[in-house]
Amino acid sequence: LFFFFFFKQKTAYEILSGLVGSEMCIRDRVSTQSTWGLLMQDKVLNKDTIGKNVKNAEYAIRGYIVQRADEITEQMAKGQKMPFKKLLYCNIGNPLSLGQPTYTFDREVVACCMNPILLDSPSISVDAKDRAKTLLKSVDYPHGLGAYTSSPGLKVVRESIKRYIEERDGYPCDINNLFLANGASDAVQTIFTVLLTDPKDGILIPIPQYPLYSALISLLNGTPVPYYLNESKGWALDMEDLSANYKKAQDLGIKVKAIVVINPGNPTGQVMSKKNLEDIAKFCYEHKIIILADEVYQKNIYGSTPFVSMKKVIHDLGAPWNTCELVSFHSTSKGFLGECGLRGGYMELDNIDPYAQGQILKLRTITLCPNTVGQLTAELMTNPPKEGVNTPACVELYKKETELIYGGLKKRSKLLTEKLNTIPGIKANELEGAMYSFPSVFLTESAIKAAKAKGIAPDALYCCEALEETGIVMVPGSGFKQREGTFHFRITNLIFQTEEFDVALDAFKEFNKKFFAKYPQLIGLTLHNCNCLLYTSDAADEGLGVDLGGRR
Repeated sequence: LFFFFFFKQKTAYEILSGLVGSEMCIRDRVSTQSTWGLLMQDKVLNKDTIGKNVKNAEYAIRGYIVQRADEITEQMAKGQKMPFKKLLYCNIGNPLSLGQPTYTFDREVVACCMNPILLDSPSISVDAKDRAKTLLKSVDYPHGLGAYTSSPGLKVVRESIKRYIEERDGYPCDINNLFLANGASDAVQTIFTVLLTDPKDGILIPIPQYPLYSALISLLNGTPVPYYLNESKGWALDMEDLSANYKKAQDLGIKVKAIVVINPGNPTGQVMSKKNLEDIAKFCYEHKIIILADEVYQKNIYGSTPFVSMKKVIHDLGAPWNTCELVSFHSTSKGFLGECGLRGGYMELDNIDPYAQGQILKLRTITLCPNTVGQLTAELMTNPPKEGVNTPACVELYKKETELIYGGLKKRSKLLTEKLNTIPGIKANELEGAMYSFPSVFLTESAIKAAKAKGIAPDALYCCEALEETGIVMVPGSGFKQREGTFHFRITNLIFQTEEFDVALDAFKEFNKKFFAKYPQLIGLTLHNCNCLLYTSDAADEGLGVDLGGRR
């Protein structure tokens, strides 16, 4: 009981970083764990018996900073005072939790499909009733969509996705190449499971990267092969770097089977040019590498560079590149829907060997089928109300709701970039797409030393202290991997109330000033990756910045 209450009282932040309260350090934690371990040795499932691959897998987006944020929420609910009024979860692309509204049409259709008695309700629009009747008629389920479906997903849903892809790209889509999934992550896991058969099997992943990919590679005992995006060129892909890292992997005996391409970028917020995508396609054709195109943010475009799907790129190139093996992923969690919790998504296979595709289908049958609400949401995402099909009132309402959501995202993407670039010690690229900015933070040697003493990454120290001071939950760049000697954090543009977001960024700017006053630059030590304004302790007192002129 003593150990239970000990761990209950200690926050995750105290345990993992030693930054709060009693300044409990990693050394104390290890000592306590040893004692705790003696009490737990009789358990079948424990630290020694859990699979090594599970222990190696990491997912920073819901790591210990988020655990600490959850504890703060509980503390505030009990009346404990904090330096802020509320927490802002800017760590994850979870739009509805941050105030983004839902589409009226979509919610009405889903409600009717799950509870057909609502088809008689006067509160449901005629358009929503008609769509729900069409979907229900296609499966002939008298009590709504609650039964198992076919493993690839409902045919009526895949037919809508097929039309969407054909209209977007101008090339045919075979419905048998479409597999619905519980979000894009579920589909990615299926493909990785098929691909990775040996520890020497490698997958090229962009750095910085969405942690899902490195976590799955660890779980499935494969090898991640990094290629680095060029921050100084707006996070563009550097083909020389890609080629060099591919060759390095080959020299180590790693068989590179696939490349992950995230467009628009997560966490980096760039939209890839068609030329960049063409270079990737040609490289993959030459080296017989499967392209895994993560395109879940394809609607989240805020700059002048348009989104172009990888499927369109390879088919526009023509022979022989149009024979590239490709798997594309999309999700209902992003775009303008933001329906993360409904877990809808799909993948399209292109030029995949029929036997391999049969094995993918077999793997999907093991989990029976994707959830039906997610399938419905995928249909609604790819088949929204249209002029000439739906009533003018329905189309107008859908357009109005889209403008509200998209207009806010675009406005906040600009606001976020502009505000971050006014903060000394921070430099942000333009947020062209997706939902995140991934700015550099140029940390001092004293901050780096303090982080090292606490056993955490320097940008994790920065994010931890930002949380305690401002209530803003961010993800340290170390959780996404990054070039050695650079530090970043990821922050979303999803706070739906723009005024609230503006105020939060002002509070963040004030925190940054205090942080650099607390950890001033030490004379005679090297600055890390510095090319912008950085506070010294004296300057911070007066709110001034020192121009370091790009010197290291």
